[in-house]
Amino acid sequence: MIAQDTAAVRIVDKPHLESELAPAPMAPSRRGAIRARPRPIHRIKSLHSRRDIDAILHRECARCERNGHEFCLVVIWPADSGAARPLARLAKLLCRRARATDEIGWFEARRLCVVLPDTSTEGAVAFVRDFTESANHRGLSPICNVLGYRGQAHSDNERLSVEQVARGIEEAGQDIPLDWRRRLPPLRPVSAGEVSNLLVRPLPWWKRLIDVLGGSVILAAALPVMAAVALAVKVSDRGPVLFRQRRAGLGGKPFTIYKFRTMVVDAESKKRRLAHKSEQDGPAFKIKHDPRITRVGRFLRETSLDELPQLFNVLLGDMSLVGPRPLPLEESNRCATWHRRRLDVTPGLTCIWQVHGRSNVNFTEWIRMDRRYIRSRSIWQDVKLIVMTVPSVLLRRGR
Repeated sequence: MIAQDTAAVRIVDKPHLESELAPAPMAPSRRGAIRARPRPIHRIKSLHSRRDIDAILHRECARCERNGHEFCLVVIWPADSGAARPLARLAKLLCRRARATDEIGWFEARRLCVVLPDTSTEGAVAFVRDFTESANHRGLSPICNVLGYRGQAHSDNERLSVEQVARGIEEAGQDIPLDWRRRLPPLRPVSAGEVSNLLVRPLPWWKRLIDVLGGSVILAAALPVMAAVALAVKVSDRGPVLFRQRRAGLGGKPFTIYKFRTMVVDAESKKRRLAHKSEQDGPAFKIKHDPRITRVGRFLRETSLDELPQLFNVLLGDMSLVGPRPLPLEESNRCATWHRRRLDVTPGLTCIWQVHGRSNVNFTEWIRMDRRYIRSRSIWQDVKLIVMTVPSVLLRRGR
């Protein structure tokens, strides 16, 4: 979790703001004495960069996940987005109107933003109304959008049940800092109303390169094995060879995952009758001795051969070689707020959970492993996990 204060940065590429930085003039009082005007708490020179704002958003998300509070982000820009002076005047007004606990910065080159901690959507709307009224009195016409994030408090020591997760009760998690070396993605529409939409991290170029090259090599080497597996599945019970399922991908966007079928044809309809027997806490459904699994399917699952068709998902860009395992849409929608932060990155074939956990850890620890990977994601981390996955599969460590 990010606990350190973000460093204030000097805006050196905004010359149009320098004219607004003159010392506040002195105004004579009624009795003839000289009295200084109140100085704003925030300074235009100290506005946060977009990188700092991203770090602040992650920090506030972590706080809300722990205490169940809510915070909002307000994005502000002048109606005439091409004019420099209205933007400077809005920045100066924002510094005067914001609280000491608010964080003001640049959302984009010509857009300002302010993070309002411990503020509900209704409170943020009231702030926007007050700010807009003050701006209108000064001949400005700002455009404002409000994005909110709400956490749900839960004890760190209390174990989650399926019913609790279904109601959205969550356990506080750790924050996910940004990869500072990545380029900022293109500006997303801020009318979505959710801060979480801004926290999605696009696939880095080096990771996509590893996926395409590594996935192509593995797929070419595995084609004979895949042909043999497909024949075994078809001969075993005459059903379809491939199993298709809708799962939650990057940012929660659904995609179709491909696997070799390891269960009976009507497995999905039988799942509802077996839901009460799930041995995995949280929304994930797992049974050690699942009666729906076929004889060939059990071997495929123990050796992870059933996941080979997911190499096509990797080449299509829906998945990566390394990343959090994608959950079925139904299970993902039942996840608590901090669980869904695993959707900030592209899902993958293997991750820390596949190497060190699988069925030997509970759902909460599974999510913590995924978030630990996201915090430390790098090219060397990916290569290390790919190499460590080989003995884990060969030794059949958990399923």
